[in-house]
Amino acid sequence: MPPTSDPGFSPRRALENEQFLESINERLKASLLEVREEAGEDPDAHFRFFCECSDLTCRERMHVRPSRLTAIHEDPDKFLLIPGHEILEVERVVDQEEDYLIVRKIV
Repeated sequence: MPPTSDPGFSPRRALENEQFLESINERLKASLLEVREEAGEDPDAHFRFFCECSDLTCRERMHVRPSRLTAIHEDPDKFLLIPGHEILEVERVVDQEEDYLIVRKIV
């Protein structure tokens, strides 16, 4: 994670990166639900969604049920991160579930 002392770090850019990754996960979820419906599979089975941290080079994934992703994203200030990817100067951990954190942007 880029430390906030990094001259290239900006809270605005961190938020934009997290929103970008959130949008990727939402598109994945939509496609996943469509494929699972056509295949007669459980639409809410765990899937490996991307970490929504501020690091655009991060490609780590975490197991999340699509319905849980939807519930978390109902709050536009909440994101899902791999533990250790949070930047406490700009976000607060509000919960930890299974193999991911739920954080709320504060900047």
